[in-house]
Amino acid sequence: MTFEEPTEEKRRYPRWAVEGRLTGRFGYIPKVSVVDMSLGGTLIEHATELEPGIISLLNLLFPGHEATQKCRVVRSDIQGLQVLPIGTQALMYRTGLEFIALSEETRRLIDGYIEFLGRLMQEKNLA
Repeated sequence: MTFEEPTEEKRRYPRWAVEGRLTGRFGYIPKVSVVDMSLGGTLIEHATELEPGIISLLNLLFPGHEATQKCRVVRSDIQGLQVLPIGTQALMYRTGLEFIALSEETRRLIDGYIEFLGRLMQEKNLA
């Protein structure tokens, strides 16, 4: 019997939990919520299945700004069920997106939003 050593996660960019504070749309999906993000990509939650490899535009709605970024679907998994306002249930998916050639505008917006989240966390910890 052999045991594998736990592998250390090796990410190029640190991730920041956004927890649905940012929304937007991806391709033909009219509403996505951002779960976390980094300068390399983002994790979104939505109600439509996506296939890995798809390339499309992600429109993010930052406070006071909108940014459009080309992305590639890296993975997409079922997250669970969501109860719809009409009482029925629908599958929810979480999809990892990789930014393709991150624009300078989007980089600035992400950096600014990460700073904003950092300030929120500091205020929350001080309260």
